[in-house]
Amino acid sequence: MSKIAEHMVEDLFARQLGFRREKVLQGPGYGVDCALIELSDKQAMAVASDPLSFIPSIGVKESAYISVHLAANDIATTGCSPQYGQFVLNLPASISEGQLKEYWYYINEFSAEIGLHITGGHTGFDAHQDSTIVGAVTMFAIGERDNLLLSSQAQVGDVLLMTKSAGLIATSVLAMSFSNHVKTNLGADILDKLISNFWDISVLQEAYLVRGINVSEKIVHAMHDVTEGGILGAIYEMATASDIGVKVVEEAIAVNEEVEKTANLFGLDATKIIGAGSMLIACSPNEKHQILEKIRANHIQCTEIGYFCPKEEGMYVLQNNKNVGLESPGVDKYWEVFAKCIQDGLS
Repeated sequence: MSKIAEHMVEDLFARQLGFRREKVLQGPGYGVDCALIELSDKQAMAVASDPLSFIPSIGVKESAYISVHLAANDIATTGCSPQYGQFVLNLPASISEGQLKEYWYYINEFSAEIGLHITGGHTGFDAHQDSTIVGAVTMFAIGERDNLLLSSQAQVGDVLLMTKSAGLIATSVLAMSFSNHVKTNLGADILDKLISNFWDISVLQEAYLVRGINVSEKIVHAMHDVTEGGILGAIYEMATASDIGVKVVEEAIAVNEEVEKTANLFGLDATKIIGAGSMLIACSPNEKHQILEKIRANHIQCTEIGYFCPKEEGMYVLQNNKNVGLESPGVDKYWEVFAKCIQDGLS
């Protein structure tokens, strides 16, 4: 599994839009988290869709948590929390009635916690479905039109911040799925920390804090959550969506010790694997300390890792005092590693 190629997004999905309506302020685009639809002179609606997961190796409750929060993270990039949700379930026939009841119980619980009203959807079983992707959810949020952020709004000169650590969700899921392997090689303390990290993959708190900071003056211009392709892929997407360049210092990218050790154990680069739980923030350089202090005061790790520059200056990562070109993320190797571990019977 991986994201579709950049040129396919721009040449196919961003061009063939069915009946075009003037009220769509933001439609499909590479590196864009949400659509934005104008409702009135003052209000707009953000819309985002994401897959639903049911991963037996990590558990039913954990699968429901991922299903709710990965979609909510997309809405969070606007500075809002999701308010309404449509769930489509395309379930494997192997899921029992008891598992479905438990899964939906936790979908309901986690949705209620974040203020998400489930408004409907569709449910069915497929005898040929054997994937961990068991459907999709679309979430909606209504807010003040001029205050909603998009990942495409980063500005030249903006400082680039990241919250938490790279590689959070990928290493957590690997640890939970192959706990004996991780415990044997890295120890019980590392395993416990990785499992704890799993419950920290939401970026709704970051969205709440940024919304409060932006009340008097919009000093945060754009946000983008980290998914397939990792933190480096997300940075590329954000710069591309904003049509500007970016310079990143590799050594500045936050990679927690337990994340780095686990990524190395599985032969992965923590900066290039699924990183849900980390939010990229583009902000005015003069107010960056206000953002850093506010987020850190709420016990969330926040790090300055680079800045946005004119498009003609390109996209680069400073590695060992050399500028290395930042490239569009390809296939996320996490999926290959996870599948191989399952195939090899790793536990």
